Amino acid sequence: MLAFFDFVPVLAFYVGTRYLIRWARLFDRRDISTGMMVGSILAVIGGATKAIWKLLVTMDLGDVVWLGEAQFALLAPGFFLMFVSALGVLFQENKTIRAGLGAMALWKIPLLAFMTLSSLGLYGVLGFLGWRKKNYLVPVLYAITVICTIGLAGMATQAQNITQQWLEEGVNAIGQIAFVGGSYRMCKDYE
Repeated sequence: MLAFFDFVPVLAFYVGTRYLIRWARLFDRRDISTGMMVGSILAVIGGATKAIWKLLVTMDLGDVVWLGEAQFALLAPGFFLMFVSALGVLFQENKTIRAGLGAMALWKIPLLAFMTLSSLGLYGVLGFLGWRKKNYLVPVLYAITVICTIGLAGMATQAQNITQQWLEEGVNAIGQIAFVGGSYRMCKDYE
């Protein structure tokens, strides 16, 4: 059952990214909308590969190691592209700012750091943009997403048992559902 529940945050994140892609297309800048779309696709696939891997292992259908490990290689650039796209909107809206951004365990550490900073940056920029639109629910929802993201990082050091995994998946689901709400409200503010 837990292996199937692992798909809930992936599905919630997918729905949230659909709103962000729609939102990014409102700015009539191909770099913003393409970055948000490609980043979203990478991040969704990254989350899905881990969920698929867990399901296969749980059902004794095999341990396809690359499915479990592909998560970081996809999430890091995905969140980075989404973050840069959100910054593009921020810079476009704020006319005074002009800027441009252009062994197995070892490669995970920088990708994890990169992914975490990019995702937190994305949520921060989106929350700030919502605040500027006076839609105060948007930063609250993204703050819940941030709290859940940080909470998950703290939980990763805990001993893994079925109770702990259910707790982690519950926190992840709450965070991603808050992400959907924030992304939906953000999109509606700009339409």
